[in-house]
Amino acid sequence: MSIRQFFLLSLALLATMTYAGEKADDEYPAHTLEDVVTLAAQHPPGVKVTVNFPIARVGFLKKGPAAGHVFLNSMEDYRDPRSVNVNVFPHSARRLKLSPEAALVGKTIEVQGLAMRVRIRCHNGCPQDANANHYFQTQIFVREGDDAQIDETNGE
Repeated sequence: MSIRQFFLLSLALLATMTYAGEKADDEYPAHTLEDVVTLAAQHPPGVKVTVNFPIARVGFLKKGPAAGHVFLNSMEDYRDPRSVNVNVFPHSARRLKLSPEAALVGKTIEVQGLAMRVRIRCHNGCPQDANANHYFQTQIFVREGDDAQIDETNGE
């Protein structure tokens, strides 16, 4: 066996061992809500996270470009800079069976997804600052139904 063949075989073996030893949790490490807000602000392209929290507020968007999205928020005031807002895309909301009739407030959600700091435009001033034309939210995007699980046993 030549040195080149040995080197390529070693690389292939190393890659296989690394891949086989990885867990899904390694790709989406667990964080606190505070960590998610900080990490999203520090990494503009986004950061993969796992977080769980009790749902404090639910929003079903009915109009505009985000119609069909469901927001599951960690705080009653979703505009609070400390709030983590899970943005569930319409197809994932259907898979998760999220509906306005579902009693979701108080239930615990565990979510894996890309956390990003999102700029939200305000018209005629923002509630936090009447002179501002935008504020920032920390959102975690759920594009696949298995990226989030809601504990159906609590909060009832």
